[in-house]
Amino acid sequence: MSRVRRLDVLTNRWRARRALRREADGRTGVAREPADSERLERARRVFPYRAVSAAEYVEQHASGMTAYTYDDYSYPDPELQTWLDEVGRLLRLHSDEPDR
Repeated sequence: MSRVRRLDVLTNRWRARRALRREADGRTGVAREPADSERLERARRVFPYRAVSAAEYVEQHASGMTAYTYDDYSYPDPELQTWLDEVGRLLRLHSDEPDR
């Protein structure tokens, strides 16, 4: 198996486990862990959530976002939280597309 194919297999396995965990947490009402200060500041600095829609951002950058986890955490800024959650939702939809 090529290195690229092996990485794809591992990434898909990680995504499946993560999806199951998110689904289980949603059913049981487990709250997301709060983002630590470093993750919060990085999210505010790196993501253009006030200037670019989540859809536009995913359209431009989805191919390089294979292990996005920012939506696994909670953030005190509701605008940032909503944007990061939408990016995650769109990326999951995008990863389900064939030949991505």
